[in-house]
Amino acid sequence: MRDWAQFWGDLTARRELPRSAWPAPEAGRPVERASEEELLEQRLRALGLRGVAGVRASDNRAVMVSLSKQKVLSIHRGYAHAPDRVLRAVVRFVSRTTPRPLRRAAQHEILSFRAEAHASGPPRRQRAPDQAQPADLVHTERLAACFREANAAHFGGLLPELPIRLSGRMKSRLGQLCLGRETGQPFEITVSRRHVERHGWQDVADTLLHEMVHLWQHGNGHAVDHGRMFRAKAREVGVAPVARRAVRHRTGPRRAAHFD
Repeated sequence: MRDWAQFWGDLTARRELPRSAWPAPEAGRPVERASEEELLEQRLRALGLRGVAGVRASDNRAVMVSLSKQKVLSIHRGYAHAPDRVLRAVVRFVSRTTPRPLRRAAQHEILSFRAEAHASGPPRRQRAPDQAQPADLVHTERLAACFREANAAHFGGLLPELPIRLSGRMKSRLGQLCLGRETGQPFEITVSRRHVERHGWQDVADTLLHEMVHLWQHGNGHAVDHGRMFRAKAREVGVAPVARRAVRHRTGPRRAAHFD
């Protein structure tokens, strides 16, 4: 196996040559992308990656790092340009022996690096924005009033008021506390538009209260998850202490749905 510094030097030197002078790539694999994949595997293994059959460079911006059942690590190709501390976090994140708190810290470290900004090739087509609907304002004003009442009743009025938005893209998920990728700070609460339109208001109010418990977790320095601290506070405020719960369609039986 080549030394990583030598490999990076070879890659840098090759990029300084005209593209016509580059060696022919493998069929179906552009040189830049193949090089990023090789570089990722070289660096990760040098930093302690073990028990992985291979490394695949991905353009998936929704799931930046994942490990398949076949032990193939899929990682966004932009991480080829990440500092060692970020790639060490990747190694910790995919290791089965890493304790949950350290794995969560590794996840934050991984997401702190904007891999998509460092990927080669043309930018991907941007997804169309989630457009607001005319009826949204009525629902979001009602949710905002519900937030203020619950804040005073259960949290001493100490939770910061966040914008509440309805999302048409949330199909099975009911709600989400949205944290900034770079800042890690809450910036809005998103509730499924389908949830508001199809389920009873009590179910929607419980979803909002669920996300408020997550906001309380963040404000008190706890991890935003569905662990012991979440369950204790959820019971205290009177909401189901679970990550999934059954909601009743106005004209049908209860069906399971999940939160963030």
